[in-house]
Amino acid sequence: MINTNSSIVKQLILLVIVIQCFVSCAPKINNTTIDELFSNPDLEPTSSIIYAEGFDIYEINGIKKLVIYNPKNISEVLVTYYLTDSLVYNNYLNSDNLILAPLDGVAVFSATQLNAFSKLNLLDKVIAISESEYIQNPEVRDLYDSGNIINLASNGNFYLEKTLELNPSIIFYSPYNMAQSHPLAATEITMIPFFDFMESNPLGRAEWIKFTALFFNKDDEAKQLFDSIETSYNSFKKIALNVIERPTVFSDKYYSGQWFVPGGKSYIARLFNDAGADYLWKENPNSASVNMDFEVVYNKAHNADFWRIVGTYPDGFMYEKLLSENALYEHFDAYNNHKVIFCDSKQTSYFETGTLEPHVLLADLIHAFHPELLPDYNPVYYKLYN
Repeated sequence: MINTNSSIVKQLILLVIVIQCFVSCAPKINNTTIDELFSNPDLEPTSSIIYAEGFDIYEINGIKKLVIYNPKNISEVLVTYYLTDSLVYNNYLNSDNLILAPLDGVAVFSATQLNAFSKLNLLDKVIAISESEYIQNPEVRDLYDSGNIINLASNGNFYLEKTLELNPSIIFYSPYNMAQSHPLAATEITMIPFFDFMESNPLGRAEWIKFTALFFNKDDEAKQLFDSIETSYNSFKKIALNVIERPTVFSDKYYSGQWFVPGGKSYIARLFNDAGADYLWKENPNSASVNMDFEVVYNKAHNADFWRIVGTYPDGFMYEKLLSENALYEHFDAYNNHKVIFCDSKQTSYFETGTLEPHVLLADLIHAFHPELLPDYNPVYYKLYN
């Protein structure tokens, strides 16, 4: 005769075991938000960012905190994101600005950030760009020409309907006007600002490769690339550190009734200093360019040793072409002595690739200012036309 009570007890025990197993295996929702986790005074993570001022990265228990600062006031936090993998993501679903990494299917509107994607072998994650007619990166051009990457803007006009149809997971963009909302903000797709161009330290600007890598779990690769850049840059900087004579230099050209002179705390001013040159506006407190009259620049720079220019000419740089733009240039010693350091931005892809090659830019300038320090060096971006 079967013991019915015993059978029922066994079934109940089995049911309890199954329920316990289900509960233990189910995702555990953490009532603590990620923001609270990083606010714990017992956990004080240190940012992994060394030179860049526009962002910081912190990490606790496999969760990464990205803080982006207002480039106009770096003491102000613009936005904060948290990135983690699927194992932790489900535990913090009640947290704001939580991103599951690695991403896929993103739009990238910055040419310099596209170069970072290329360096990190991440171009297969890009499905959209903007202003495709100006992109020179051959890998990006091939992907665009084959239809694997779509153009979402041209001549400053963004395609709202096409963006909604494509629906990228995230849009990375470079906001040049903080006062205006981006035209694609109406799509409600997450838009993440990329402010590398606001950094005045050449190594700080290059360090934004860590920013890009964070969204794709490529942190180690980015660190290795940046460490190599940092080592090379500091090695070249050391070569020019103790030069006895520092030649004077000024920058850019007169255009449409104004001369935009880089401030003394600017990106190019830092490069001039590290290359062993005496920048004439080094005492200026600005990190951006300053609008000056021709007479002001002439009075200070007409006797300068060198003149740095970035631009492009259909058939290459020639002194005659420069003079044809403004006959008054012949009154500058750097023009008459053929001491113009020119970077052809189109031939060299300067604006796309230069950001991640500050060590090369520095070596070019050292070779121009002090050729005896790098006698066998072949310049890449900046060349002295003498």
